[in-house]
Amino acid sequence: MNIDFSQLKTAEQLQADKERVELDGILATRRAAYLSESDPLRLEADYDGLSQGNAPDYTAWLASVADIKKRFPLPKAVVPTKD
Repeated sequence: MNIDFSQLKTAEQLQADKERVELDGILATRRAAYLSESDPLRLEADYDGLSQGNAPDYTAWLASVADIKKRFPLPKAVVPTKD
C-alpha cells in the first residue's frame, strides 16, 4: 500500500476549508431569509409605489435587510500578521 502525500492537507488548508464551509452556510441562510422575508417587502413597495404613481417606500425592506444581516453576520476576515 502506497501513501499518496499529494492528498495531504496542511492545517492552514483545513482551516481555510472550515472557514469556506462556514461562510457558504451563512450565505445560504441569508439567501433563504432574503427570499422569504425581505424580497416580498420590496416587491410590495415597488407595486404600491407604481400603482399609486409615487416613489416606492423601501423603509420596511431596508429594515428587514438590516435585521437579516444582524442575525446572520459574516465571519470576520482573517488578516495574516506580518512578522
